[in-house]
Amino acid sequence: MARRESHWVKVVSTQSNIRGVALDATELVRSLAELHNIKGEDARALGEATMGALLTACYCRAGERVNLNIQGTGVVKQALIEAYPEGSARGYIIPRGPDEIIAPISEDIGPWGSGLLSVLKTQDQEAQKPYVGTVPLVTGHLAKDLTFYWHQSEQVPSAVGLVVNLAREKVVSAGGFLVQAMSGATSDDIKIIDQHIHEIDSLGKMISSDPKPMSILAQIFQDTPFLIVEDRPVHTECRCSWNRVRRALTLVGVAEMRAMLEEKGATVRCDFCTKEYKVDPDLLNELINASSSAKK
Repeated sequence: MARRESHWVKVVSTQSNIRGVALDATELVRSLAELHNIKGEDARALGEATMGALLTACYCRAGERVNLNIQGTGVVKQALIEAYPEGSARGYIIPRGPDEIIAPISEDIGPWGSGLLSVLKTQDQEAQKPYVGTVPLVTGHLAKDLTFYWHQSEQVPSAVGLVVNLAREKVVSAGGFLVQAMSGATSDDIKIIDQHIHEIDSLGKMISSDPKPMSILAQIFQDTPFLIVEDRPVHTECRCSWNRVRRALTLVGVAEMRAMLEEKGATVRCDFCTKEYKVDPDLLNELINASSSAKK
C-alpha cells in the first residue's frame, strides 16, 4: 500500500467569518500505531486523540503547545497527546488491563465512555500562566465532545469530525476537520455550513475513498467561497532529550536516585516515542551531588 504524506489544509471564507481546517492523517496515525505496537480500537483511539490535538493546536500562536488529556471509562483508560501549531504531535494511550471493566457502548454513550477531556495550552518561551479547559465527556464520541469543548470553554461555535478506518485491525485511513464561526458570522451563515456537514452521509466512507483535505472542505463550504490559508505537512515528532531525562531524574529526588545507584544504573523510557535512555552510575552520582549541594 502506497504511503502518502499527512498534511492539513486551512481555509477561511472570503468574508472572513468562517474558517476551517481538514487533515489527512493516515500516515501519521499509522506510524504512531506501529511505534506503540497497537492495533484495533486502541489504534483508533490514539488516532482520534492525536488528530483532535492537532486540530486544536493548529490555530494556536507560534511557540504555544497543546496537551490533550482524555480520561474515560471506555475502550482506553487514558490518552495523552502533545501537539504544536507547526503540525507536529506525539502521544500515547494507557490501555485497560485484561481484568478491567470497559463501559458498554450503547446509543447513549460512545467508545470513550464517560470521564473528562482537558486541554492545556502553554507558551514555551513565556512565563505566563497556562490556560486549562476541562469538560466532561458528554457523549463518549471524541469529535462531539471536542465540539462541546469549543462551545463550552472557548465560546466558539464549532464542528469537529474525526475518523480512523481499520481493516483487519490495522489503520488504513484517518482524517478529520474543524470548522468554526468567527466574528461577523450570521446565524444563516452557520446554518448553511451546518447543513452541509450533516449532508455528509458517512465521513468514514468519504475519507476511505477520498481523504484529501480539500475534498472534505469543498463538501463543507460548497457555495461559500473560501481562500486557502495554509497547506502544511503534519508529522509525529518527540522532543525527549538527555536534558529532559536529567531534569526528570532530579525531580524524583536524591533517595530514589541512590536506590537506582544501588542497582548500578537505570533505564528511563520515553512514553511518547519508546526511546530508552541508559543512565549509568556516573551520571547518577553527578546528579546526586548537584542536588545535595543545592540544598545546602
